[in-house]
Amino acid sequence: MELKYKPLRFLYRSVATLVVISASLSASINIFGAGLPTKTINGKEYFYREVKSKETIYGITKELGITKADIIRYNPSVADGLRAGMTLYFPVDEMPDLGDSSKNTGSVGQPEDTDNTDKPARSRKNDKVHLVEKGETVYGISKHYGITQNELIEANPQIKTGLKRGTILHIPSSSDNTDETEDRYAEPEEKADVPNDDITEYTTEPYDEPETPTVSHTPESQQKPEEDDNTDADNDESLLSLLNPEASDSTETVSAKEATEVVVILPFMLGQTSPDKQAQLYTEFYKGLLVAADSLRDSKRHIIIRAYDSSNNTDSVKAILTRPEMTKADIIITPDNDEQLNLIADYATLHDAKVLNIFAVKGTQYLTNPNILQANIPHSSMYEQAINEFMNRKGDYIPVFLSALGGKTDKAEFCQMLRKRLDEDEQKYVDISYNSYLKASDLEKLNTSSSYIFIPESATSSEFSHIISALKNYREALDDYSLVRMFGYPEWITFRGDALDNLHLMNATVYSRFFNDNDSYRSKQFTELYVNRYGTPLMSAVPVQGMLGFDTGFYLIKAINRNCENVGEPNYFYDGIQSGFHFTGPENVAGKVNDALYFINYRPSGITEKQAIQ
Repeated sequence: MELKYKPLRFLYRSVATLVVISASLSASINIFGAGLPTKTINGKEYFYREVKSKETIYGITKELGITKADIIRYNPSVADGLRAGMTLYFPVDEMPDLGDSSKNTGSVGQPEDTDNTDKPARSRKNDKVHLVEKGETVYGISKHYGITQNELIEANPQIKTGLKRGTILHIPSSSDNTDETEDRYAEPEEKADVPNDDITEYTTEPYDEPETPTVSHTPESQQKPEEDDNTDADNDESLLSLLNPEASDSTETVSAKEATEVVVILPFMLGQTSPDKQAQLYTEFYKGLLVAADSLRDSKRHIIIRAYDSSNNTDSVKAILTRPEMTKADIIITPDNDEQLNLIADYATLHDAKVLNIFAVKGTQYLTNPNILQANIPHSSMYEQAINEFMNRKGDYIPVFLSALGGKTDKAEFCQMLRKRLDEDEQKYVDISYNSYLKASDLEKLNTSSSYIFIPESATSSEFSHIISALKNYREALDDYSLVRMFGYPEWITFRGDALDNLHLMNATVYSRFFNDNDSYRSKQFTELYVNRYGTPLMSAVPVQGMLGFDTGFYLIKAINRNCENVGEPNYFYDGIQSGFHFTGPENVAGKVNDALYFINYRPSGITEKQAIQ
């Protein structure tokens, strides 16, 4: 589905950079005996090899006489798995032996063409070439070069099934794109200011060809640019078509029956000269949601997204709810203010809309209102679910509860619930109390041949620092380090530096509603998409609001396509980059509750593993 735009009032300028490769294909292929062929990309020569179906990294390393590390060094995406059709690149100046058949353990020639549909069209004299980067789309590339999508696909039939990073595309010459395709690296545009307006609409329109999940366009302002407006869009017909739906070449319309409307009401504080950090975080959430909307442009159902600035003011929310288009809302994302949330919930009940409560973590409206989707698992349910999973995983480890006499015991409730469960299951546990700092003498009652999992009664970093030295010393004295583990709390996912290293050392596991592994492929990919789109990095926050917006948008659009407006049905579990969504209807509760919870294991090897509890 191609993402089309109605009149818009949030203006964010796309900064995705398109890389243009100034090399003709006819001059870039060079075969050395039976070795790998080469391509010249941006003035540098590379060996390349296309991965065939059912090939393995092991097989390719044997064939080329190189190591797995060599492959990953120059092709980082291989770390997440090998895929048929992927092209591997190796710089000629660093790995010259790949071009000499006498140095290869296998015979590798120019890849054979077994299917004419996968061959790029023969380049013409005036054609340019383009190296596909992560996050690019057929739509974005064709628009950049001033050609149609059909022209691009006709010149490159292999992209009918989707774009692949590293693919070389031929850009057909066109009388209309002489200036657009000048060989260069496209510089990111300046990010335009956000106008003080309040509505954004997205709608998906049918599109025949699938596209890779990506970012290609951003909302534009509803107002026409003034002559001195710094938008670099003077006389830009494509921009005017976005601002004015009458000028669009699409003849399709979206009827109320075909569309699902998602409304976002949050305090963006656009009236402030310099919005505060909280307002910026809400804006980042919304931006992340838009990235999800662009990524799911092949959605089968029309999705319209509207956004309103509540200005952190109840009167503003009341005014928004009187707008006539609000009666079409199917799902409303609400602010964390209880009074405003109640107003919106009452409105949703009258108009049969769902309310997605993302931000009011302690909100209780879901208990009595069947239209509420509580996105955060409630406190008591989280404890119960975490304890159930702990019991399933603990094996032969004996829980050891660590309590500071006169110290912090902010997790005493959780520990008491766990003790009760252990008593019910007739399983052993140990209680250890200590003064100020845990000492070796406090642990003398433990049997050094038994397996223990230590559970402090506080999640604070200060109390963690009071126990960790003694636990590390106890571990070091053991013949088998695996006899010791730790179990902890959501607050621990914020640990950095030595505290984080100690979590890994102690093979700690924590439970949490969300977790972002900065080193994961999905996290890195989203971060790159976000920066390419907006030109600014994600703000430092836990949870990362841009990712929360992305996960929310991704879940909603996927759920809508499964169940139309009936989001919140238990037949769909979304395991996101940072947050998961799986709604259930607990007994004696009117609304729906997201029961998604994660266990995060900090392994001694340095790997961090996030597992969804289902």
